Amino acid sequence: MNGLTSSAPSQSAIRLIVSGFLLMLIQSALLLMSPSLGSENGVLIWTLTPLSICAFVAALIGVPEPPERNWRQRHGR
Repeated sequence: MNGLTSSAPSQSAIRLIVSGFLLMLIQSALLLMSPSLGSENGVLIWTLTPLSICAFVAALIGVPEPPERNWRQRHGR
């Protein structure tokens, strides 16, 4: 997968960055809606924050794709 810093980023990288930002938006909305931060909200926030940061970093760097296999292998020829 080509990362966002390459000249032609792949669709997977773009999807990862969009999903990471959506997770951060959900977290921000939950913070804004709660008048006081409870323990349940704190656990949810601390769970979503590293997940969204990892998605952002993976989109920037690019995750290596598995090598393509030659499906037309000859058996014993």
